[in-house]
Amino acid sequence: MKWITIILFCSFFQSSVWKLRNECKGDFKTLEVDEQGNIYVTNIDKHLIKLTPKLDTAFIFNEKTVEVDFISLQNSLKILTFNEGLNTIQFLDKTLSPSVNEINLDESELPLVKALGVSRDNNFWVFDQDQQALKKLSGKLELISNSGNLINITSKSWAPTKLKEIGDKVYLCDSSQGILEFDFFGTYIQTINTNVVSNFYIEKNNLFHVKNDSLIIYDLMFHTEEIMGLPQKNIKEFAYYKSQLYLVTEEKLYIYAISK
Repeated sequence: MKWITIILFCSFFQSSVWKLRNECKGDFKTLEVDEQGNIYVTNIDKHLIKLTPKLDTAFIFNEKTVEVDFISLQNSLKILTFNEGLNTIQFLDKTLSPSVNEINLDESELPLVKALGVSRDNNFWVFDQDQQALKKLSGKLELISNSGNLINITSKSWAPTKLKEIGDKVYLCDSSQGILEFDFFGTYIQTINTNVVSNFYIEKNNLFHVKNDSLIIYDLMFHTEEIMGLPQKNIKEFAYYKSQLYLVTEEKLYIYAISK
């Protein structure tokens, strides 16, 4: 039954068409969508903008001293922003207002961070590049869990740039070597040997990402790929939410519905 579900799921995408639902102009860099369909983008000035599902501007976070390089969210009530230049984290509420004081990762001896993300238990994950370890920290920088040195576990050195907690798993994406999978306690499970250079999503045992203006659907069970052409070119980033695809190009953000 599980194999049939996976085959039907991929067949749905292959036999579907893209229907343009909305679009807006903007030079956007990063992109995420929350559980209500609100859209979070950063612009060329590294300001964070929250858009409604209809692409109206709801809130803007643009403090002069804070640059947002990327965001991570589990829900609209707790949004993690990261300033790579200052190595600081800021948690925001649904109005993009700071909910706690800024966190400086240097205080926890984490000087080189490229991948981190919020957890559903109100803590956050970070990949310690120096120690080659996935760590979970509290808002007070208390260590909650530690994967241990991944070189000792995998015999490889890792440089992930994307981290996501999805369900009860945590995924670290290294664009040149694959995706590391961990359980909710930070224990290493396996390496997924597929190269992902964009945002990624996992649903029904399939991993979605965009490469060369195509949607790649990677089957985590059979380790096969389905490739589906996309309706836009020069795609810089994408998001996926409830059968809708959000595509960022140099000029615009597009929203497409996947329909039969």
